[in-house]
Amino acid sequence: MPMVTMAGIRHDAGKALEHTRAYSGKPRCNEISHGWAMTSRLRFGSLMMVLALAMTACHRTPDDVAVRQAIDAAARAAEQVDASALLGQLTDDFDGNDNAMSRQDIGNLLRAARFRGETLHAVLGPVDVEQRGDRYVADFTVTLTSGGKLFPSQLGVYKVETAWRREGHAWRCYEATWTQQL
Repeated sequence: MPMVTMAGIRHDAGKALEHTRAYSGKPRCNEISHGWAMTSRLRFGSLMMVLALAMTACHRTPDDVAVRQAIDAAARAAEQVDASALLGQLTDDFDGNDNAMSRQDIGNLLRAARFRGETLHAVLGPVDVEQRGDRYVADFTVTLTSGGKLFPSQLGVYKVETAWRREGHAWRCYEATWTQQL
């Protein structure tokens, strides 16, 4: 019988290819260990991912830290003259300076500033957060500067006291008072 060469292996033409070691369809030893190692790595990686997700799901930001983060987010939103981001930190019934400024007033002021291309810079001083029952009060100073004409009389250093309550999973400011220091 003639010899046939396939994939570099010599075979007799009379023998069926499926019975040769090269074409038996069974995985070779190194293929088995490689496949098992890949499966093992995938299982280990999946397990680690599940554990990491479980640990982060169990971890909850402390309330005072969440209030500080909300204050920082509000300051960033003011600097970006982003009314919707700032209003996201306020409750619908927000009261500013004993009814002197509502949530809508703050939003309108920032929208007008954005429309005019104004810039606003807010530098926060240390934030002191104190729990009062199921709510928090945060005191801090903020220095406001601007590169435009809309805010000149409102610029300077302010002493701010804010009151916060939980709405859903987030802390929102429902009341604030501020007095200009300089």
